[in-house]
Amino acid sequence: MFSHVFAVPRLLLCLLLLLSPLSALAGTVVRVSTPVGDFHIELLDDTAPGTVTNFLSYVNSGAYNGTVVHRLVPGFVIQGGWLNFNEGQQTFYELATAPNIGNEFATLNRRGTIAMAKRGGDPHSANSQWFINLADNPDLNTANGGYTVFGRVLGNGMQIVDKIAALPPVTVLSGYDPFPLIGYSGGALNNRHLVSLSLAVVGTTSGHPVVFDAATARLHARINAGALGLLQAQFALVRETSSLQIKLDAATLFTLEQAVAGMASFDSNTGRLTIPELRINGAVAYRNVRFLLTDPAQLLFTLEGAQ
Repeated sequence: MFSHVFAVPRLLLCLLLLLSPLSALAGTVVRVSTPVGDFHIELLDDTAPGTVTNFLSYVNSGAYNGTVVHRLVPGFVIQGGWLNFNEGQQTFYELATAPNIGNEFATLNRRGTIAMAKRGGDPHSANSQWFINLADNPDLNTANGGYTVFGRVLGNGMQIVDKIAALPPVTVLSGYDPFPLIGYSGGALNNRHLVSLSLAVVGTTSGHPVVFDAATARLHARINAGALGLLQAQFALVRETSSLQIKLDAATLFTLEQAVAGMASFDSNTGRLTIPELRINGAVAYRNVRFLLTDPAQLLFTLEGAQ
């Protein structure tokens, strides 16, 4: 059925495997998973580099996984990055933090932006805690040296953030702002009542729209999928047959807000993924790269050809 699929040129496979890794991602995108849905945050790598590096250190180490949204001020912010919960002992415990970081205020605290929390009267006291602005908050641009915005919620992600903000606020810890709780009617607190979080890096919105990272054997692509929308995705390289195959990692998909020149295209009628230019290590390695969706159930694409 797929006799037209080309065998993999040895040179192509060798290049993909041997070229050095790409430089660090810019415009890094982080998926935030919650019990009420997932949303994505685009980080401002160039605007707040120290803050982004600090935030990603917690993300990449897994330190944020299992933490909860511990603050809800309706119409103002939701906040996370501080507490874990031990259900058996009915106690909260603090996330282990790295040293504080310097303030990098440069972007306004507007609805949908994510910024660092810090102690009052100390502009350089941010470490692990962050918040998402539920509205434009101009006071945060002047108070305490300005609160450093280091990212923004992408696409329709604020719908999920607003769901969290619409949960009943309950005072869980005396002396602190209420937590948003799910289906809580009193008594012992369970994990299912808390807005627990899991964060992971899933891609980037900057740089060339289609690149191959030899260090991870992954293809990063921005794709115009027609009626399916504008998408960012990662594909894992598969070498189980003589034909080069890539597998879509559905967990890395997120929606983009605008098209860019040089995007890949996907035709849902033919199942063909076309890449105008494929870059490896910063240089154009191949043009007009064509993959065919040969196994929809497994999300496997097989190479047809390239120039």
